[in-house]
Amino acid sequence: MVTKNPVHSDRLINRELSWLSFNHRVLQEAGRLDNPLIERVRFLGIFSNNMDEFFRVRVANLQRALLVDESSVTTLGFDVQQTLQAVTNRVVELQGEYNEAYEKVEEALKEEGIRILNEEQLSGEQEEFVSNYFKQQIRPHLVPIMITAGRPFPDLKDGVLYFVVGLETQNGSKVDKDYALVQIPPHRPRFVILPSPQGNRSVAFVDDVIRKELHKIFQLFQPDRLYAHAIKVTRDAEIDMDDDLSMSLMDKMADGVSQRKNGDFVRMIYDREMPAAMLDLVMEKLDLGESENVISGSRYHNRKDLMKFPDFGRSDLVFPKQKSRKHRQFQGKSSMLNQVVKRDVLLHYPYHNFGQVVDALREAAIDPSVQRICINLYRVAHNSKIINALVNAAYNGKDVQVVIELAARFDERHNIKISNVLQEAGIQVEFGVTGLKVHSKMFLIDRLVDGELQRIGYIGTGNFHEEMARVFSDFGLFTANPALTGEIAKLFSFFSNNYERPDFEHLIVSPYQTRLTFLKLLAQETDHARNGLPARVILKLNNLVDAEMIEALYAASGHGVRIDLIVRGICSLIPGVKGMSENIRVRSLLGRYLEHARILYFANNGAPRYFLSSADWMKRNLDHRVEVSVPIEDLQLQSVLAQFLDYQLKDNVHARKVDLRFSNAFIQPKKGGKSVDASDLMQQIYDESRD
Repeated sequence: MVTKNPVHSDRLINRELSWLSFNHRVLQEAGRLDNPLIERVRFLGIFSNNMDEFFRVRVANLQRALLVDESSVTTLGFDVQQTLQAVTNRVVELQGEYNEAYEKVEEALKEEGIRILNEEQLSGEQEEFVSNYFKQQIRPHLVPIMITAGRPFPDLKDGVLYFVVGLETQNGSKVDKDYALVQIPPHRPRFVILPSPQGNRSVAFVDDVIRKELHKIFQLFQPDRLYAHAIKVTRDAEIDMDDDLSMSLMDKMADGVSQRKNGDFVRMIYDREMPAAMLDLVMEKLDLGESENVISGSRYHNRKDLMKFPDFGRSDLVFPKQKSRKHRQFQGKSSMLNQVVKRDVLLHYPYHNFGQVVDALREAAIDPSVQRICINLYRVAHNSKIINALVNAAYNGKDVQVVIELAARFDERHNIKISNVLQEAGIQVEFGVTGLKVHSKMFLIDRLVDGELQRIGYIGTGNFHEEMARVFSDFGLFTANPALTGEIAKLFSFFSNNYERPDFEHLIVSPYQTRLTFLKLLAQETDHARNGLPARVILKLNNLVDAEMIEALYAASGHGVRIDLIVRGICSLIPGVKGMSENIRVRSLLGRYLEHARILYFANNGAPRYFLSSADWMKRNLDHRVEVSVPIEDLQLQSVLAQFLDYQLKDNVHARKVDLRFSNAFIQPKKGGKSVDASDLMQQIYDESRD
């Protein structure tokens, strides 16, 4: 059945509109006066970065569907054409809110003595500085291209800024016009800190540095008037891979990544002050025609660079430095691996230092008893200490197996690079399972102790990425439980021999078990409710989209199961509808840290079951990826997760209500009640327990 309402049907919310609601929550953070000022600037950058990716992936996907069939519908039954129109309308609304937020932040910066100057606002000293900076740092990277009638327009790179430059020369009563294209160097800092009077700070976009010195580039033409306006295109991020059987998977991926820059346009943003004749020329050269995704924007594009806005040494304008510590069980111990053998260890980032994961691999690299290390990688840092530890292990004679997902969107090029680094070190590199992305986060260390095999495993909710672990809230389990480590070993064996699928009794593995297992657990809670027993479900997910899982939640709610959902991003479930979902509450938390952990709780008639998972409840995670969920059975570790979920459900500082209206209303303390900040409370717990 096709729903004509592009926002929601009777039972589901449009995922694209729900995602835009999530990004609205990011924008709300930029407007919060209780956030440090520079952090508010950076939230503006995060919002812009998110929006770019949304167009590259989601809007591109919808446009691709229309090319196949103009009557296409989404997987949830929404009309694609109507969805695109609703998306366009909402994006325009959000852009208006963004512009207001930016202006308020800019005014607040002025009050703190920080000014963002354009090329017309520079003092004499600043003009001299800009001139020298341009000559030394910018000019060598500029290659102006003249736009002529007989020459094709150069291919514009995805997400890169360009100036369209107009040159006007008075020729008697006639004005001769020429046009040129200048790429703003993407690898140079976007912000240039300027000399400023004592007590003040000034900064300029590099765009304006170029504008100020533009005449030096085109002095050959001696124009009477010179002006520049910015454009940016967003391209379809889908990778097409050649079916040539003679090419290796890595070669196909590398070729596909190199071709991505030629993907179809899904959006062009231009400076709204651009003269009509210049805009017409650009649209003609790009063959855009009248497109709803040609969007008038401000003077500055690529506002994602605001994520790197300088702090000028003002510690009072940024979040306090995070206290990150070793887990109590690892403190003062010479061997981390021996401690894991004694008892499972649950790490919680960023409260615990992710460096402990690196240290465990470093220990394994030099431990004479270690025979083998297996790990699967989805995203890693650019100067990854994880990779260094694995290479070191190989150099020390360990058998190292790395399963790396080449198709990690936007990290493909980097993953190809590190695959080469690993292979050069003699490491066995594998590329997962044909037809499936490997999205699990785990490793296994095999040791030979007193002639017996001893295994130590790690299963997490987040990537092996040191930088992300500072700002993403995730959990990771170290375990020597043979029931778990034996099944981790089975999975790594499966990566090497895809033809024989193993059975799992403890781990829950997508695409083989995840959907069925959690449907059974929901049905079990439903049976408990039918029989008058307490029934409770808490799910903390990044995204909830899968229609079958949502229907199972509705069914459980209808029989009296109390369900709390903590969903960071997309939520297609409609909460609070009588006769359908009156027992379901949905909230979303967004603050300093990106809530990335997936935690699942089922009351199980007094014998609660907890799971950590790499999988969201989306069709791709349930049916088309290798994902791993691990049961947490240690009562002490269960109590940590229980405390965390309790704080998340009580939070009235960062929590928003998720509803059909996309209100994103903050959940306020009750009259006379106290403010509850989940992240602050977790920090206090770890501070007090030293755990």
